[in-house]
Amino acid sequence: MKKTLSFLLVLATVFSLGTTALADSGKCSCNMTPVVYVPGFGEPIYKNPGTEEKVSVFPPEEDAITAAVPDIVKAVLFGLAIGNFDAFGTYAMKAADTILGAAACDNEGNPVENTGVEYEDPTVDTHKNTAFVSDDRDDNGYFMFIYDWRLDPIENARLLREYISKVKALTSHDEIVLSAHSQGNTVVMSYLYLYGNSGIEKLVLLSPAYQGLSLIGSLFAQEVSVIGKGDALAEYLNGVMGYENPTSRLIAAAIKEINKIGTVDGILHYLQRLLDDQLDRVFAECLTDIMGTLPGVWAFVPDEYYEAAKAKVFKGSDEYSVLIEKADYYHYNVQTETASILVNAKKSGTDIVICAGYNISSIPVTKAETAHSDFLIDTGYMSLGAVCAPFGKTLGEKYAQQKTACGHNHVSADGIADASTCLFPEYTWFFKNNGHASFGSGYCEFIEWAIRHKGQPTVHTNKKYPQFMEVSAEELVPVREPSAEKPESNCEIIISSLITLIKESVDK
Repeated sequence: MKKTLSFLLVLATVFSLGTTALADSGKCSCNMTPVVYVPGFGEPIYKNPGTEEKVSVFPPEEDAITAAVPDIVKAVLFGLAIGNFDAFGTYAMKAADTILGAAACDNEGNPVENTGVEYEDPTVDTHKNTAFVSDDRDDNGYFMFIYDWRLDPIENARLLREYISKVKALTSHDEIVLSAHSQGNTVVMSYLYLYGNSGIEKLVLLSPAYQGLSLIGSLFAQEVSVIGKGDALAEYLNGVMGYENPTSRLIAAAIKEINKIGTVDGILHYLQRLLDDQLDRVFAECLTDIMGTLPGVWAFVPDEYYEAAKAKVFKGSDEYSVLIEKADYYHYNVQTETASILVNAKKSGTDIVICAGYNISSIPVTKAETAHSDFLIDTGYMSLGAVCAPFGKTLGEKYAQQKTACGHNHVSADGIADASTCLFPEYTWFFKNNGHASFGSGYCEFIEWAIRHKGQPTVHTNKKYPQFMEVSAEELVPVREPSAEKPESNCEIIISSLITLIKESVDK
């Protein structure tokens, strides 16, 4: 989640608020609304935060990883290598606890061992000397809300309210633009649920996780399957590494070619036997006590998986009743009500921009492996309802747009997605081949435009930014119709990729 540098640089450049634009009334007259940005999952978690004794528990420090190496080696040698699944489970779980155990919460979903993030109050030079903006810049104007991603989104929304109040006081503005990426959208939706949209000029929602993701839903509901997904694995790796990357093209093509004789699927079938043998034990002895105690992660469980996931993880135990109460409150008041929360915000005058990625295969361990995603979050969840063809296919020549009341075309030129079924078909943009945490220059320029545009932008407002765009060398271009040319074979891709890589090596 740390790849937001380019996006934040854009915001810092655009919104230079300064301190000289105050009118006699005490309100700023700069006409540049400040931006509060809520990032996604991954802010560092420390033990003893804010002190000289602080130690990073997420990501784990080198000592924790080093301490886990012996158990990892034992899991491979005495487990996988000889087919002893019990041994593998024992050592793998010990390694996971050594690496991640210190970041867990207690059975009520509260931090343990004096762990947390290092919160920051908004200041005029919020960005200076941080990892998000280079040290040689003096621009001000965006404010990034730091939060503990492990915690209940409702609790973080209360902290966000305090932060927004401080930004308004600092900048002498009555309104802000509220932008969020990934998990940050669960906090923003919780904020809107609790406090409404007063003082929020615009919402810019990037790769939103407000409806969860099938990966976490499948994992928590123990609906994990890798059988027969060799080709899906190749597509996923290709999408994650970048379709224009010769290395990813080479790897994906090689996996598909090898899998023609079932080699990859055979390995995956072996791994499935391991999963079937050990998954219950992993849940009981490891997963519940680490991931299962994090309310912020429970917010990632989609509604279709939610009750089954609770039954699998907690098994009706009263030990987790407080945690379950927190998770239920968010789930049934915020996640399942996301559409109505956003509709009410729009009716009350807040502009809305939603950005969703597509044409990257979902992680091939779930029942949704044929769904489109940005490699992490399902396109249908991000867009609040877009219909997409199964991955690798199109909707078909005879497909008709499902909803036509608006009088506009909302089917992508490549025949993959129908945006007419979204909650806001006019305010939802799609980015083909754009990874979940990818903020290339073209994408950042779009975000800049969306934030600066006065009033509600639509997918027809700017010809440069149609509803469906494709990432090409970090720039955005309109999605095109499929090529009539015969696609390259796996062998042709392997040869051309090797030639490209050799040329690049020689040039260096």
